[in-house]
Amino acid sequence: MVREPYLQMYFAKHPESLPYLERLLKEWNKHDRIIIACDFDDTIRHWSMTNDFNHNMRVIREAQLAGALLVINTASDVEARRPLIEEYCKDNALRLDSINENPIDLPYGKWGKVYANIYLDDRAGLNEAINILEYATILRKQSIEDESSI
Repeated sequence: MVREPYLQMYFAKHPESLPYLERLLKEWNKHDRIIIACDFDDTIRHWSMTNDFNHNMRVIREAQLAGALLVINTASDVEARRPLIEEYCKDNALRLDSINENPIDLPYGKWGKVYANIYLDDRAGLNEAINILEYATILRKQSIEDESSI
């Protein structure tokens, strides 16, 4: 991938992020999938910010190709906005696994906070989380390729 040297430099400059990268990759390798909880507005779709969300969506799509599930985790009125969210994800080639609920059965139930291995949110360290997810995806795909060549 084009951004791999950038990501290597990022983690060299930000070693405090490495434990989170390592944990995500360990969970992905253990379970063959991860769950991405992603805010909708201003994370993958314009609401009040004028950012380009294409990179965030590309990283999510690449992660989905490597086995990630996508949960839209939004504070919005889900029932009123469900058609918009579903259509937007479909139009942008994002496979939507659920909205504001766990996409799989969990040993401790399906209530409370949506469980995820990584959270993407414009209000909570989005750039760091995207870098962690992107590099974990690269490393996960490499480990899959290495396993298949054995």
